[in-house]
Amino acid sequence: MSRKTLFFLSSDNFHAQIWQNGKLSAPTYFPNNAQGLEQLSAFLQTRHDPAYILVDLIEEDFRHEVVPHLTGANHQALVQRKFDQYYRNTPFRLARRQRRQSDGRRDDEMLFSSLTNPSRITAWLDLLLLHETPIAGIYSLPHASIPLVKEMEYDHLLLLSWEKDAGLRQSYYFNQRLRFSRLTPLNPNSTFADAVATETARTYQYLQSLSLTPQGEQLRVQIICHSADKAQLDARLSSSTNMRYAYLDLQQLGKRIKSKNTYADSDATPLFLHLLATKPPHGNYATAQHTHFYRLWQTKRGLLTLAAITALVCIVWSTLSFMEGSSVASETESFAAQTRRLSGETQHITQGFQANNLQNPDGSTVQASDMKTAVTVFRRLQNYSVPPQQILKGLTTTLDKFPRIRTAKLAWQMTDVPGAGSSGNYPAQVITFNGELSDFGNDYRNALNYLERFQLTLTQSGYMVTPIKLPLDFSSQGNISADISAGRDKPAEFSLKIIWRPQE
Repeated sequence: MSRKTLFFLSSDNFHAQIWQNGKLSAPTYFPNNAQGLEQLSAFLQTRHDPAYILVDLIEEDFRHEVVPHLTGANHQALVQRKFDQYYRNTPFRLARRQRRQSDGRRDDEMLFSSLTNPSRITAWLDLLLLHETPIAGIYSLPHASIPLVKEMEYDHLLLLSWEKDAGLRQSYYFNQRLRFSRLTPLNPNSTFADAVATETARTYQYLQSLSLTPQGEQLRVQIICHSADKAQLDARLSSSTNMRYAYLDLQQLGKRIKSKNTYADSDATPLFLHLLATKPPHGNYATAQHTHFYRLWQTKRGLLTLAAITALVCIVWSTLSFMEGSSVASETESFAAQTRRLSGETQHITQGFQANNLQNPDGSTVQASDMKTAVTVFRRLQNYSVPPQQILKGLTTTLDKFPRIRTAKLAWQMTDVPGAGSSGNYPAQVITFNGELSDFGNDYRNALNYLERFQLTLTQSGYMVTPIKLPLDFSSQGNISADISAGRDKPAEFSLKIIWRPQE
């Protein structure tokens, strides 16, 4: 899996961790001053991986609204009006369409949110852009926690977690849809259990004042904590008809999302950072300007992948070409072996002839059978290396007599397969002739007669001619009407198999 740089920003802290193969490195903290900016600059000089920024700030606002269902430019215009109405002074804004209602006008339920204090993040963000860091997005912890509640089927759910550098985070979900979230810094003099008991009671009263939890509905409170803190929480919390407490073991939750980190206490920051690295939300607070270098990084990576695929295709193509060349080489070797065999016989006869000459200088004792054998072998050798002029002479002469036939493609090969037209032990020359009949229009009768005379002339010139494709298909599968309906100016195409073989 690719490596990522994860940044966590809270009201008082900013740190970075490297995520790779499901495990987070130790955090590197940067103080909120000039020295911290210098340390971050030095850190970024050696880091060029995609960056994900997770923020957990008090200054995050949420507004739930039901708006008319719109699409395209109309929807974008509506979202922009809402941004101008609620969050005019910040660029960090987000609109999420949570669902479309099933009755009435079938309006959209939208959640608008923003980071209302942009100065808290701007200094760090500007430095990241100065170093051309590929920023994938700016995410808030409430939005990043949405994947955790997908399997919690409760009408009213309050997800509670503690982040050591931020505080106690409470996010309210109605039917698995985020409605609002609040962050409360912990008092150093109070325990984790005391803070949970106090803040959950206040959150419940707030939900009651907004009528988000109707009278008689029970609020399910899921607390993410370490197993060592469960006993203290149980002693401090007690379920009632209004609220019911339950616990999510931090270590077990980490294993469920395939995190390889070990959790020493109830600090859930590493859990949410891992969740951000593996399942980032679709929307985030970053603008197009913030993600510019990330899009460039994606383009570069795509081009490298394309280059690798192209190189692989070239290797496969070269391998297939080599195999095809090896096949042709094996056929050539077969003919070369026959040539060597005949050459050996010729040499043997010639040596015998010279020996007889030495014994009988007048040549009177040379036998007629030896002379006949020598001549026969010589002719056979000639038939194995016929020049192209001799093979094509009759074809070119015949083409001169038939000017309405134009050559489109001409190819031939030598074969020693008897079924392909070989003569005895001599290889036959198989010529594939692709041509066109011009100036006949739709008069296919005259065109076919003209082509038939062309074939007859070739036969008289010593070729064996077999039609492969004719301008008009007379077979039972042919469609004569389709051929006749072709344009008048289109030439009639045909293909012939022409075999030339040496004469015995």
